[in-house]
Amino acid sequence: MSTATASAGARTDLAQAARRFPARRVAMVGGIAAAMGAVVFIWGLVSGQADRAWWSYHVSFVFTIVIAQAMVVFAAVQKIVKGKWAGFFVRFAEAAVGYQFVAIAMFVVLFIGREHIFSWLHEPRTDLGGWLTSRWFFPRNALILIGLAWLSWRFVRRDLAPDEQELADGKPAHLDDEAQRLLMRDAVFVLIASMFGYTMLGYDLVMSLAHKWISNLYGAFYFIGGWLAGLTLTGAFTLAFRGTMGIKDLVSPKQIHDLGKLVFGFTVFWTYLMWSQFLVIWYGNLPEETWFDFYRLYGAWKPIGVAVFLLVFLAPFVGLLGAWTMKFPPTLVGFGMVSLTGVWLERYLEIVPSINRGAGPAIGLLEVGLLALFGGLFALAYAWFGARYPMVSPRLARETIEREHH
Repeated sequence: MSTATASAGARTDLAQAARRFPARRVAMVGGIAAAMGAVVFIWGLVSGQADRAWWSYHVSFVFTIVIAQAMVVFAAVQKIVKGKWAGFFVRFAEAAVGYQFVAIAMFVVLFIGREHIFSWLHEPRTDLGGWLTSRWFFPRNALILIGLAWLSWRFVRRDLAPDEQELADGKPAHLDDEAQRLLMRDAVFVLIASMFGYTMLGYDLVMSLAHKWISNLYGAFYFIGGWLAGLTLTGAFTLAFRGTMGIKDLVSPKQIHDLGKLVFGFTVFWTYLMWSQFLVIWYGNLPEETWFDFYRLYGAWKPIGVAVFLLVFLAPFVGLLGAWTMKFPPTLVGFGMVSLTGVWLERYLEIVPSINRGAGPAIGLLEVGLLALFGGLFALAYAWFGARYPMVSPRLARETIEREHH
């Protein structure tokens, strides 16, 4: 068989794989989860547990929005650094862009329940001027979410365009210098805007809940937690659907190993940021700062604090030390899911003790139900993208395959 014939056959196989994403199945699972979660949320509101229902809503909202943004940022970073190893992972990351528009709608719902969440509405922070006031706080954060969704969508659409053209006319698509420049520009805008935007969202949606607690590092810590969770989800989705889509043999152990090294590296980096934040607070020994950590590391909240450390750092760190565990999909996905669970628990630990008026942890039907609601909406948005756009980029996949052959 000639090289040209083999290349044409490979392009045909990749084009067929791009259309095999099981969107209907994902949408069904997401719809069931979202419906069950919505029922639990409504039950919580009408059964005298409105406070706890809204707290759980806020935890899952804060947890999911940064993951969706981080997944798109992962794709943008691959463009900036010209990373060709991730050709099969990029589109599974970009597919999270749909949830960013769902997040805008969910933020509107959050505004409805604001009285249950933001204590500064009842105890005004006059020392901060107008920063924590409804007329400035909610429009500011809405604009951040809208702006980031628009920038992310513009970047993803530009990356999708040549693949859609290739699938339509059957001819290999390549980006010319101008198209490459514009794609790179959009990727840089997404990266910079996300760093700034989610630093602000971390301060506003989490740090503002704790009266007078301040950490200049928290914005970065918040985003890196989402980045770590986004890496694990990108890998989990790729490895879960590669068989159905017929690309199992193309997503090689080398590519999986590269992703595993990223997950391992950012597990360590998350721990570094956590320790850096904790160490300064500990040695500074200022009451308005130390109470935030001490409250979560002693007494009723101690088991949750210990669990976060074990799930996000210790278990993945030990489990992914060996190269074989990074290359073996079940262990990579398994430890990734452990880390993902730990990141959700971390959000719960950061948010709920600040607003539950001294009560201990309570993780039950409401917390799990609200997580199912947001997880289901994420799956529905993901399925919407997968049903309309190619989930394998023949152009990027060819680059990855060619890289491995050299």
